[in-house]
Amino acid sequence: MFNFMKKDTLSHEERMRIAEELIDTYGKGMTSFAYTYLKDWGEAEEVVQEVFIIVYKKIDGYKGISSIKTWLYSITANKCKDVLKSSYKKRSVITDKIQLFVKDTESSTEDEYYKNINAEQLAQSIMDLPIKYREIIILYYYNDLNTEEISRLLDMSNSTVRSRLRRGRNLLKAKLEGGNEYYGQV
Repeated sequence: MFNFMKKDTLSHEERMRIAEELIDTYGKGMTSFAYTYLKDWGEAEEVVQEVFIIVYKKIDGYKGISSIKTWLYSITANKCKDVLKSSYKKRSVITDKIQLFVKDTESSTEDEYYKNINAEQLAQSIMDLPIKYREIIILYYYNDLNTEEISRLLDMSNSTVRSRLRRGRNLLKAKLEGGNEYYGQV
């Protein structure tokens, strides 16, 4: 599929073909991921477009150290952080409701609990989490990254990722069980 690592330079046509394959494979997931940062679908789509422009220009720089998915999501996370740092985003953020689908999981009773609640309620509760928990929950449950991949993507220790994943789950559980816990105290 993405057989481009053996070449030193790529032609325009090869770059376009690779970019199109990457967009088809990862574009939708990257847009959802960008939305978790920006809470604005339009901006999320713009960020993903910018990411693919970067990928087109710098595909020769991909060394295969991490998976292509991790590389793309890392670029996306960095672009989202740049947008959030901009003066435009320092104003209030749009809080549209989203529709996320609860991922089918088989691993634990906690996962079973999340499957049985309203998807919209879960999505809104996830979007209400502080970004440090929200991004890990989204990457783990919705983008199918494991804790090691998340730690590389976010440049933090695996134990920090696991801790934030656990804390994020606990915050979600408290919120979904009717608690109006103030997330700002986290």
